[in-house]
Amino acid sequence: MPLSSPTKRATLSITVSERGTVESCVTVDGICELDGAQNKISYLIPEGTKVKKGDVVAKFDGSEIQKNIAQQEIKHKQALTRIETTQQEMEIERNKGESDLIAAKVELTLARLDLEKYEQGDYPAEITKQEGEMTLKKTNMQAESAKLEQYKALMKKGFKTSEEVRIQASKVAAEELDYSSSVQLLEVKRKFEHRRKTTEYSSKADQAAKKVDQAAATAKAQVAKAASEYEAAKATSGIEEQQLKTYQAQMEKTVIKAEQDGIVAYSNERYWDPSSQVREGATVYSRQKIFSLPDMTRMQVKVNIHESLIKKIKAGQKAEVRIDAFPNIVFIGTVKSVSQLADSSSSWRTGGVKEYTTIVVIDDLVGQDLKPGMTAEARILVGELKDVLVVPMQAVAEHRGDFFAFLIVGEDIRMQKVKVGDNNEKLVQVLEGLKEGDVVALDAHARAAAHFKAEDAKDGGADEKKPETTPAPETKGP
Repeated sequence: MPLSSPTKRATLSITVSERGTVESCVTVDGICELDGAQNKISYLIPEGTKVKKGDVVAKFDGSEIQKNIAQQEIKHKQALTRIETTQQEMEIERNKGESDLIAAKVELTLARLDLEKYEQGDYPAEITKQEGEMTLKKTNMQAESAKLEQYKALMKKGFKTSEEVRIQASKVAAEELDYSSSVQLLEVKRKFEHRRKTTEYSSKADQAAKKVDQAAATAKAQVAKAASEYEAAKATSGIEEQQLKTYQAQMEKTVIKAEQDGIVAYSNERYWDPSSQVREGATVYSRQKIFSLPDMTRMQVKVNIHESLIKKIKAGQKAEVRIDAFPNIVFIGTVKSVSQLADSSSSWRTGGVKEYTTIVVIDDLVGQDLKPGMTAEARILVGELKDVLVVPMQAVAEHRGDFFAFLIVGEDIRMQKVKVGDNNEKLVQVLEGLKEGDVVALDAHARAAAHFKAEDAKDGGADEKKPETTPAPETKGP
């Protein structure tokens, strides 16, 4: 009799298995953040070194940057000095403008006072004086004229000589001339000198007023110019300071420190190209990846799940993880994420079949030293069928889309058509055709092949397809 197994009820665990690669849950990359494409590496910690957060991993040659910092510090100090100078010049211009404006206003006040003084003081006083002198000269002229008449009368009586009359007549003529000159001078003062001096003083007042406006405008312009130079100096200083900070920041970036605990792995993907190797003395470009720093205390497995199975995978499902380097240890994991998009990088090696990247986090490393790149298998528990009828996978064979089992009854073995459901790597669910307690042979594949051989020959050898022992095409084997 062949090996056999009873049909029984059990809990059927449905799993999806796939092989993948171990990697760190958290990997921090060390990036060259220096500008340019000729950044020379001056120091590298040996690859594989375990480092702590804050440890120095790599250094770049910073001699040129240090030279730039020294030159920029001089420029920055000059810019600061320029700020102080222009600020003082601005204050000087402001004070000078205020002084010039005050002087111009004083000159305007004095000019207006001179005009007012002449019109209300000097001119009336001069006129009054001139009129008084004219009145006095008129009185003198009249007195001398009366005296002349007396001399003429006395000369007729013989008391005055003709010479005395002639002399007195000369005095009268002189007084008349003096009076006439005084009258003319008064007329000149009233008609011409008053208008001339009024015009002169008014012009001086107008000129003084213009000087006030000019002084105000000049002061404003000079202060604005000085303020503009001050603002320009501050802007220049800001630019020079920012450039200095840029150089200083670049100097700080000549040292790359570990951002977390981990093992240093240098980025040498192009291993065939010596010029691109990360090593001391090599030059790298800005934003080039120098090393990776995986956190070795938190590891995960990255697997690609076939598109026919991805609908069964959900975040939070538990999984068993087996790593080739530790064949006797079963690690427990949890599905962390399932990609929403197919992995385009894998389509070329899978013949166009779409696969979806799935991350399984290893919950407990159980003290083992896992390393990135190790090969692993993740068996994800996608469901459980409780109290279902099951038989071993070897007890069912497939032929032309139908499934068959071989039922052992006493000494007889007969073929029984069955309807199957879900399965895993060991058991398959039986929906119809068998009942609990039925004993089935475990060599269904061989028996089905022998049974259908003659029938296939009668059909002209058509459909030479061998029976399959895998009842569900989406199941992954171990």
